[in-house]
Amino acid sequence: MIKDKTILITGGSSGIGEAAVNLFLKLNNRVIVIDKNIPKKKDKNLFFYNFDLKKIKLIKNLVNKISLKFNKIDVLILNAGICPFEKFLKINEKLFDLVTDVNQKSAFFLTQEIAKKMVKKRIKGKIIFTSSISSLYGGELQAHYCATKGAINQIMKSICISLGKHNINVNAVLPGTVITNINKKELSKNNSLKKYFINRTPLKRLITPEEIAKVMLFLASDLSSGISGETILVDGGMAINFQ
Repeated sequence: MIKDKTILITGGSSGIGEAAVNLFLKLNNRVIVIDKNIPKKKDKNLFFYNFDLKKIKLIKNLVNKISLKFNKIDVLILNAGICPFEKFLKINEKLFDLVTDVNQKSAFFLTQEIAKKMVKKRIKGKIIFTSSISSLYGGELQAHYCATKGAINQIMKSICISLGKHNINVNAVLPGTVITNINKKELSKNNSLKKYFINRTPLKRLITPEEIAKVMLFLASDLSSGISGETILVDGGMAINFQ
């Protein structure tokens, strides 16, 4: 389906990002991870760059450094994200800016720098954003997070229009409730909330990071050559069940 490609994944050391890393490596691709945490997996085709994505001004230097080692990037997956749960009335500017920098601004400017390289080298690239079901629906403790994910959807669509003439596909995957480091603590201490999400889901289970990674694989492959500018919700049907 896809092999011998160079895949760049942000936030690839845990959760959905880690699942994507493992899947692309299994299919004999080179995988570059940008994260603050070292990936647990060891592989000769896995390359790690320790970087704090809130340092927006250093992103261009990072991309130039990566470009010195790798001739091209075929697929970019913007997966890094944080969601420090907080009540709306208690979210201060510092916290708001942190979430915006990591989730939204870094994704925008990293994509911009990678896209420049793709266009220059005439790469028929694939760019995939990890958005969220929270980009469509609100959350009492996620006002800052929901705002960034809603912005990601619109950024993706605008970039899709800009890069389409360069044969670059741009899409977003919207996970539903998936147990990752973002929500693991919240769901582990609130079992009734976890049961609520499971009961709301027609499949009667939560979607796994591996299932989200498979959708990313589809969007990274030639099977999705005609798809661009789309937000693909992967939630086991939760969003359609309001009863």
